Amino acid sequence: MEPVIITKEDVQDIVLTIKITFLINCVIVIFVFILNSNVDVLTQFLGAQSIGLTVVTIIRAAKILYPPFKNDYKKLYCFLPIPVLLASLIGINFLQNLTSLPELIVLVAIITMPAMLLFQYKDNHVKAKKALSLEQNKSSENNKALLANKLLLLQAEINPHFLFNTLDNIKQYIISDPKKAERLLIDYTLFLRQSLPSTQTTQGTISDELALINAYIAIQQTRFPHIRFIEKLDERLKNVLFPPLLIQPLIDNAITHGLAPQGHQGLITLTVRQELDKLIIEVCDTGVGFGDLKEDKKSVALKNIKARLKLHHTSSSLTMLIPEQGTMVQIVMPINED
Repeated sequence: MEPVIITKEDVQDIVLTIKITFLINCVIVIFVFILNSNVDVLTQFLGAQSIGLTVVTIIRAAKILYPPFKNDYKKLYCFLPIPVLLASLIGINFLQNLTSLPELIVLVAIITMPAMLLFQYKDNHVKAKKALSLEQNKSSENNKALLANKLLLLQAEINPHFLFNTLDNIKQYIISDPKKAERLLIDYTLFLRQSLPSTQTTQGTISDELALINAYIAIQQTRFPHIRFIEKLDERLKNVLFPPLLIQPLIDNAITHGLAPQGHQGLITLTVRQELDKLIIEVCDTGVGFGDLKEDKKSVALKNIKARLKLHHTSSSLTMLIPEQGTMVQIVMPINED
């Protein structure tokens, strides 16, 4: 047998049921009085309330004290004669001049049956509503988990070629330029320390992303010393929540598609600012630009970032702008402070 646990909802349910029964009994008394104005209204009222409230209170209490009644209404219907008999014994004290006890028992049983069906329907409705709510919660949790996995998968796709190329460069520099290889290995280690935690979470801060970018730029400047980098940051935005690995691929794009064709030299400017409730991120380079290539062929990274932005915030956007020289990529998303 299940343990008896009386919850706040159980008490509220009993109170609500008693209120409904009280009102129904009042309606019955009024109806009887309309049909026969000679009846004693007070006697009818006391009799109806004593019978109705006794039946309902016993049945609702029994369902709490004996949990199987909640799930098996057949057992509850078998239990029904007990509250009907007790209610009739109480009610006969007020109605003995109008009816006999056997007649009253039959009458109470007849009235109680449809009432039971009504309350059964109500209980089933509540159960169905709770079950639906539970399923919706489970579905919501599953959707959140699916979303997180999608984001992590997309993040894992970012720049694996860069990691392997850096290792290959370190290998080459070990023979030709050991000091440069050592410097590159130190920068590479710092980059991994910053980037690996980012692949295990779907949320970081602007400060975390900038630390990753600076470690990445250090590697590139060790390899290509003519690359310059300027960071323009509103210091108030450092702790703003921000999806990891969104800006770094844009910096990598600027080097690969913008600065590499002109000898890995030029300027990359990163601007992080706020406009009203929007976070504005701009990556601008002085490279050769993308020319006449269609945007869907420019970079897998751009597709990746767009997909992740939509998963994080449906109102976010990524736009490519063509300044007088080079390329600018702009991200606009709702600001979310820690």
